[in-house]
Amino acid sequence: MKKLLLFFATLILSLVTTAQTQQGYVKTKGRMVNGQLVPGQGLKGATVSVKGRTAILVNNDNGAFSFPVTEIQFRLDSVKKKGYQLLDMDLCPRTYTPSKNPIYIVMETPEQQLQDKLTAERKIRRNLQKQLQEREDEIEDLKAQQKISDEEYRQALQQLYADQESNEQLISDMAKRYSELDYDQLDEFYRQVSYCIENGELVKADSLLNTKGDLSKQVEEQLQKGQAIQEQEAQLKQAKAVLAADQEELARRCYSYYETFAAQHLNDTAAYYLELRANLDTTNVEWLIEAAEFAREYNADYDKALNLYQKALRQSLSQHDATRLDVSASYNGIGFVYTELGEFDKALECINNALEAWKQTLIPANFTVAECYNNLGAVYFYTNKLDEALDNFNIALEIWKETLGPNHSQVGLAYNNVGYVYYWQDNFDKALEYFNKSLELKKPLGQDHPDVAVSYNNIGLVYVPLHEYDKALEYYQKATEIWEKSYGPKHPLTATGYNNIGTVYGYMGDYDKAVQYHQKALEISKIAYGLEHPEVAEVYNNLGYLFSMQGEHEKALDYLNKALEIRTKTLDPDHPQIRSSYFKIGTVYFEMGEFDKALEYLNNALIISENTLEPDNDITLQIKEKIAETQAKIKERENK
Repeated sequence: MKKLLLFFATLILSLVTTAQTQQGYVKTKGRMVNGQLVPGQGLKGATVSVKGRTAILVNNDNGAFSFPVTEIQFRLDSVKKKGYQLLDMDLCPRTYTPSKNPIYIVMETPEQQLQDKLTAERKIRRNLQKQLQEREDEIEDLKAQQKISDEEYRQALQQLYADQESNEQLISDMAKRYSELDYDQLDEFYRQVSYCIENGELVKADSLLNTKGDLSKQVEEQLQKGQAIQEQEAQLKQAKAVLAADQEELARRCYSYYETFAAQHLNDTAAYYLELRANLDTTNVEWLIEAAEFAREYNADYDKALNLYQKALRQSLSQHDATRLDVSASYNGIGFVYTELGEFDKALECINNALEAWKQTLIPANFTVAECYNNLGAVYFYTNKLDEALDNFNIALEIWKETLGPNHSQVGLAYNNVGYVYYWQDNFDKALEYFNKSLELKKPLGQDHPDVAVSYNNIGLVYVPLHEYDKALEYYQKATEIWEKSYGPKHPLTATGYNNIGTVYGYMGDYDKAVQYHQKALEISKIAYGLEHPEVAEVYNNLGYLFSMQGEHEKALDYLNKALEIRTKTLDPDHPQIRSSYFKIGTVYFEMGEFDKALEYLNNALIISENTLEPDNDITLQIKEKIAETQAKIKERENK
């Protein structure tokens, strides 16, 4: 029978934040002593407060700390350590951009900082006093040699003393700078230069700086380099504009080719052009997702779809520092593919990641969110958690009704999924009601639309247990014709149609046609899903049932056991399909007269039925009736 078909439209973008880790250190400053670096010490026990976060206690002896950052910027509100103060009083509050480079927070005791400032000021005053004395001696010497007049002599001294008075602000600024300087954060060259300046060894500082070459010449060369780069950037900007225009044209042409071949249902070629466009710009997440969606839905190329979705996820996580686009959409797509492949744990993890991504954005529920709940419902359905499946499908239904309107075709698909759960709960009236609602809303899409085929298929599904086989066959054939036309003869949905038609022919007693359709479905399903997938098991199961109806019991058991083996590997232990396998195998053994084996399998079916269904359910009663019949046969045999 047809599995649940989930619709996965082009996703609306959603926002999500992803954290990176910011490193930092709280320490005392590095100093130069006798020309050698004495590194600063880490300050364990300091408290770092970042806006919007719990205060961070520094526990490492080297003063290291770290915290996750989810925003484009963060603000450092305060840093506290008993008995210490910040060297840079403007450090807090200050806004930072997250970086791989650590933040260095330098603190000292107030006493040490005052001492450092007084020491620096004393050194600077002594150096300036020395310079003043040397300059006075020069002026006196010029006067003695009568190289300047008395008036020039007086003016030179007045200017010298006026300069000395203005040096007070310079002394204060330089003392502050050198008392706050953390020599740890300088390279060796500038450590030595700064140390020489701080200690008044200006000739040595000048000599060191001269080792770097002619500064004026280098500045001129730098300006010339800058001018050359500006010219290159202008040329590059023009080249980028041409490239962008060419890329836009190529992308349009790729998409036009895609539309041309898609309209002819040449899906392999259509997929090629979508992927070609995605390769044109692998940073374009929207193009990657669209190519992934087509590969999954129309070509059932799950490996390629998964690869493209994963590329989209990596791109969406890497394109922004904090706010990510398309993360939720990419996770949801990956989860959808894993659902198709029967890897339900992986699917559940990815879809929950998609929902968590949406919740972090604080945006209202939208189309994409409904997709997530819809796909979550599918995972629960396949793992036999039908109540959870129904809850999630109904959430998706309500979001779509609210955001798209009650008559939108997507709402019709949601009705379909709700109806499918009712079908598996054996509530056929409810199932048929929702399938018909679904069909009415999908009809505006056109009679040949694949979504219309879904409704046809599922209406046919309900007519089978109602024993209205002619109606079931009519709807199955309509659905299969549409899928063949839309997806081609080797698509899993086409296989679904073949399988369902074969099932009805089996019920109608036309076993040759039934086997023919099931065999076609089996070959397609093996290629599309692999050898161990519930869909492959479903076809094996149906073939086994057909051969049992024809009295070919050994062949029937071969297919039925293959189905059971796959189902026990891929489905929940209490899944209805496992119950069905046990019952059918038990029934075949009964027909073969192997009543002990029959009883073993029938009891297994009863355990699942009693675990999952109401006590008086028709299926449970049917199993009990068969068990009673088998026990009677065993008793009859023993009496002989």
